[in-house]
Parts: sequence; structure tokens; C-alpha cells
Amino acid sequence: MCFDTYICLHDEPPNDEQIDLFIQTCTDFINSNPNDFIGVHCTHGFNRTDEKKISFSSIQTAIDLFAAARSPGIYKQDYLNKLIEKFATDDATSIHAPLRPEWCLDSKRKCNELDEKQSNKQFRNETKQNSNPMFVVDLNDVKPICTQPMLNNIRLKCQQMCGWNRQSFPGSQPVSMNSINYQTILSTPYMVSWKADGTRYMMLIENQDRVYMLDRNNCVFQANNLYFPKDFDCKTHLINTLVDGEFVIDNDNGIKRYRYLIYDIVIYNNQYVGQRSYPERLNIIRHDIVDVRNHATVQGHINKSLEPFSIRFKEFWELSAVSKILSPKFQSQITHGSDGLVFQPVLSPYQPGRSANILKWKENNTMDFLLKIESIGESSEKSALLFVTGMSDPFASIRYSSELDQYKNRIIECSFGDNQWYFYRHRADKTYPNARVTADGVIETIRSPITKDFLCSAIEENIAFSNYS
Repeated sequence: MCFDTYICLHDEPPNDEQIDLFIQTCTDFINSNPNDFIGVHCTHGFNRTDEKKISFSSIQTAIDLFAAARSPGIYKQDYLNKLIEKFATDDATSIHAPLRPEWCLDSKRKCNELDEKQSNKQFRNETKQNSNPMFVVDLNDVKPICTQPMLNNIRLKCQQMCGWNRQSFPGSQPVSMNSINYQTILSTPYMVSWKADGTRYMMLIENQDRVYMLDRNNCVFQANNLYFPKDFDCKTHLINTLVDGEFVIDNDNGIKRYRYLIYDIVIYNNQYVGQRSYPERLNIIRHDIVDVRNHATVQGHINKSLEPFSIRFKEFWELSAVSKILSPKFQSQITHGSDGLVFQPVLSPYQPGRSANILKWKENNTMDFLLKIESIGESSEKSALLFVTGMSDPFASIRYSSELDQYKNRIIECSFGDNQWYFYRHRADKTYPNARVTADGVIETIRSPITKDFLCSAIEENIAFSNYS
């Protein structure tokens, strides 16, 4: 028995010289002792040991093998970055670290001390977590994550996956279609789908039994009893996968059906796919996630009756389908309701935050406000004031009624007509009102609306012109 020791600096991965020496040592030993074993040990955790072992083999294969055998695998992003820098191939150019294991989070030795400081610094100004975050519906298998640092770790991971450097929900946000930007869908390739009356969530599939839902308030929920096999043999589970979608409640002949519609993807099984074209991203969702799950169900690996909600693929079509989507026949088939259209650019990558390239069209535009109710002088009269983010003064007002009292200091959605705002519904899924720039865009749309007839005609004429050309 022989020993070799590699001394690493505190909280740093092995350097190039140590990795090269490790590879050479293993190669020499295997050549001389083909039937013997090599044991690799680290004084705490297994980031360094795994990095050395992975350096000796194919990076993606090795990372997956070690994650499966010694969950969760390498859990420090800087160690993975070092591996990518040294051994990256065309198939492995970006790998995201899993959440740190509980024993590491609880350790008094602060095994990830520097990472912890960085995480705390980034979230120092984070708005306090809702003391009682609520999922859109009350489901036994969906529970809020409220403990730290787990909550911020999940938030931070989703932000890093999206390349989002702000302390907020990293999902892509569309802008309202108006008389100027509507021309974008005619000059560049776009796909279209219905705008569902649902609740927005990103889903992080971290590993088996670690599936999380992130809402627009940056609240995190763990969804249990959801299984995502990696491929059709159903032997391994997807890891580090981040998808985007909306939770809808379908009315199936009086029976409520809970469904999560996936319409975009950022990371698939540790691989960044957000830079691919939108049809390619849709193809990954349909074939590598939804179809694989359906196959697993047929094979008996998944019992969908035990799942808290179903997983569906949301279809997008070419622009020629707009008239069909808006037809009464199609609309009647959407049992969760629809209030417009969403236009996705074909060639653009996934863009976190507000995206001027993703357009939403609504025949009746609405806006999300913070409602404040104030007394007028010493009288019993009250005023209902509407605020947007980025303005200290009211953006607008709404006619007060006692029914509004229950929504005081909450977010409400309002529609506009007859030169005034009307209450539409309470937005329990939102903590913040629309930003000033969004509000200005909605006002522009209200002043110069894109009607259904105008939209359909413009698209049909553009298609006819393109075919003629």
C-alpha cells in the first residue's frame, strides 16, 4: 500500500500541476496494478476528491456518475468551473452545481464559508421572505421553503442558471404589443400561442425528490412525488434542469385539473440550452422531458394519479395560426381561460427579466397596481389610489367602493375603459406592481390599441407578401 498527498489552499480547487500529477500517478498505478483499487479521500466533503477523479475521465460522464453514486456530487461552482476550463468539450461547456447537501449546510466547520459570505452579500438587500408564502392552490405535496440558507441557495442557483445578476425572479417577462413594436413579429421569425389565464412558475429539477417551483415573488416551493427520468430507460433522473412555464387550473366537466404547462427551458441536465433557437428548446421540452415521462408512465415507472399536478408541453405555432387560435372554436377548448396571445422570437436566446423581444397581446389591456386607500381630509370619504414601482406619487386612481377595502396595500389588476380604471381581480401571486416603464407601455397600448382584426390582417398580408416575394 502506498500514499500520495496533495495539499490544497483553503477553499480552493486543486491547481493544474496537482491535477496533472494525480492523472499521471493513477495512470502509472493502473498500468502496474491493473487489478487493484485506488482510494481517494478529502479531509472534508468530496469536492476535491471528485474533481481529481473526474479529471481522470470524461467530464460529463464522470460528473453524472459521481453525482449518482455520491449525491449530490461536486457542489461548489468554482470547482466545476475549473473542470470546464481545463477539460471542456463541445458537449460540456457549462455545468451548474447542485445545492449543497444538508450536512454541509449544518456543519459548524462552515465547509463552504466563502460561498456562504458571497450568498449572504448578494441577498443582503433581499426583500424579506413572505412569512406565509402560498402556492396558487393548496396541495399536500407542494410546500414552501422558508428555511435559510436553503431558500436563498435555490434562488441564487436559478438566477445563476439564467445569467440574472439581480435579486429577483429571473424569469423572462414579455412586454405589451403596441402600434410600434408589433412590426417586430412581421420582420423577424416568430411563433405564437395563447396567453393562458394561469400563474407563472419556474421549475428547478435539481435531482430526484428535489423539485422546486419559483414564483414571481421569488418564493420557493418544493413539489414532491414528481419524477423526471433522464431518458427512455428510466434508470436515472434528470439533474440541474431549469424550465419555465405556468400553472393552470383546467375545468374538465366540473372537475378541476391542475397542470403545469412548460413553454421554455434554460438548462437541461446540466447543459445550458438557453442559447438555442426557440424551436430547438421546445423540442427538448416535448421529446426529452414530456415524452420521456409519458413513456415512463406506460412502462409503470410513474403513477400520475399520485402526482400533485400533471406536466404538459405548451404548444407554439407559426404566425399563420393566429386566426385559428383566436377563433371561438379554439378558445372554447382552452378550459383554463385565455386573455390574449404570446409571441416568442424564433432565433433569440432565453432572456431573463424584461424582454422587449417577447410580446404579449391582449384585446383588453390590464395593469397591476398597488392599491392604497386613504381618507379625504376629516370626512368619511375615501380615495383609492393606484401605484406602480418607481413612482412615489399615485400613477392613477380608481373609484372607491367598500369592496376594495379587503385589497388595501395589495396588488390588484385593473382594466381601462371609458377613460377610467376598473377593478378586475386581486393578484395574490404578485407582491409588486408593474414597473413605471411597463405602465407607460400599457398606456401607449391603450392609446393606440392593436385590435384583433388589425393584428390578423397584418399577419395575413405579411405572409401573402412573403410568399409572393
